[in-house]
Amino acid sequence: MTSPTPPPVCLGAIGMDQRQRNALRILFSSKCNNRYVLVEEESSEICILDLDVFGGERLWEEFRQRHPEIPLILVSLKNRELSDPLTVFVQKPIPVKLLVMAIEKQRRHLLVTTEDVDEPPSEKITPYTETPVANEPVTHDKPPQTSPKASRAASLMSEAAEKTFVGTAKDIDPKDPAQLAKIQYNPNHYLQGHLQQALNLAVRHNQNVDVMGPWPTIHLMAKTRTVRVYSEERHLRPFCTMPDATLEVSLRLFDTEDLSAPIVQEYPVAAFFWKIALWASRGRLPDDTNILQPIYLRRWPNFTRLVVTPHALAIAATWADQPRSLADTATSLDIPQRYVFAFYSAAKALQLAGETRRAVDTLLVPPAIAQSGQRGILGRLLDRLRGQKNK
Repeated sequence: MTSPTPPPVCLGAIGMDQRQRNALRILFSSKCNNRYVLVEEESSEICILDLDVFGGERLWEEFRQRHPEIPLILVSLKNRELSDPLTVFVQKPIPVKLLVMAIEKQRRHLLVTTEDVDEPPSEKITPYTETPVANEPVTHDKPPQTSPKASRAASLMSEAAEKTFVGTAKDIDPKDPAQLAKIQYNPNHYLQGHLQQALNLAVRHNQNVDVMGPWPTIHLMAKTRTVRVYSEERHLRPFCTMPDATLEVSLRLFDTEDLSAPIVQEYPVAAFFWKIALWASRGRLPDDTNILQPIYLRRWPNFTRLVVTPHALAIAATWADQPRSLADTATSLDIPQRYVFAFYSAAKALQLAGETRRAVDTLLVPPAIAQSGQRGILGRLLDRLRGQKNK
């Protein structure tokens, strides 16, 4: 039995335009045998930052404030001397060999962090040869501050997990088309869309489906209604955050189980698709969503088996009580919009929530969420979740 191929090293590109990013993607694919993959900053293990862009020094400073622990590769036409042990410098134009060596030098910091061993300070890159190995990102960012009213809502999710599942996007003006475009994404352009196609195929044929692509092996099991992933989540998640991750995706029906590789994770279908949708959206909305259309809850989510994002129960209770638009939900609960957007994206992936189509639901503005001693159980639950229970 051959040993499994290690997952690629995930690299973020800071201050680079689309042409530079495309050049890196082609380089990693054609010259590096896909040992490296370009991802968004939130999913990166190592970042490359171009100091020559406008405000490059400020980008560097802000990056280190956000990610004091992530190894960084600085590139510039002008030579730089560095004292940061987690930063190396490569002068442009960059030879492929030197860039690979820089990545590998920084990769060792990830291994050292995992093994808790001291590493000597980084220096400017000098030529040597080494075989690349991948490891997993470590990110710890503080989310933006919310209002005192919103901060009273209890959440068991850590700051790092909140960023992973909800993102850090600021509120937008719902009537500004440019701002609306920034908080929309097309699930079909992500792994989420490929997995939905695979699920439809499994249900239609009542057979298992192998979702084949550059990501770790994923099997949808028709009879047990589970999803098997032959890798840890940290190796799968980066592929869920990349739009148009690959065009080389194929779905294969199969009956017999392949027991040659150990199953690392097995999920109920609903729990898996909920999590995949959160990873893909990161506080954004599917691009066919009307932010001003009232939303209703078809069924109450089984929160005991799902990732519970901050304010999820309050949002569900609000929609169960009366349809309310995404924008109005955030305003009424006094919480950042990204919490509402993330919850809706996940709920829609499971067909638990949707936009109303009745004329009466759009005739009048929904009433304010008021305090009352005569409210029903959902209303009292909402009060408790929002931290506004009368004393």
